[in-house]
Amino acid sequence: MSTLEIKDLRVSIATDDGAKEILKGVDLTVRTGETHAIMGPNGSGKSTLAYAIAGHPKYEITSGSVTLDGQDLLALTVDERARAGLFLAMQYPVEVPGVSMSNFLRSAATAVRGEAPKLRTWVKEVKGAMSDLDIDSDFAERSVNEASPAARRSATRCCSSRCCSRSSPSSTRPTPASTSTRCASCPRA
Repeated sequence: MSTLEIKDLRVSIATDDGAKEILKGVDLTVRTGETHAIMGPNGSGKSTLAYAIAGHPKYEITSGSVTLDGQDLLALTVDERARAGLFLAMQYPVEVPGVSMSNFLRSAATAVRGEAPKLRTWVKEVKGAMSDLDIDSDFAERSVNEASPAARRSATRCCSSRCCSRSSPSSTRPTPASTSTRCASCPRA
């Protein structure tokens, strides 16, 4: 069981007017199997918390501690934190056509292991891992960050149902972007 524990975390950022404290004593414990939602208005420190514990150099941790399974994360470099299991991912990643997930993962394995896995053993290794994780085997041949067929169908339904339309169904005049309605599955939301 893993535990991420944040105690009295204080984080500042440099501004034109000097250092500005953004996080003022955050406490949080997340254990394996738990789901936590960190919510708040813009500027309340949600992204600052994520960037600070991931090791972004723009954010200065002035006090407090962050541990993962008792290991001091703040003493680790960014890549060491990522290897320990703590990293940031893009919210809307760009698709990389022509680069399959299997090839991408093989390149990553090569970088970590120091030599490329033999192709036959690699295919078996990927299939076994995907089976263990209950991931559809078609995922390995999809391009990096390519939307699943189900997500593409959902987006097609969404955009063909006028829920994302920038014009009112009863008028031909466009409405301002701020008043357009979008469903949760819209790829443009």
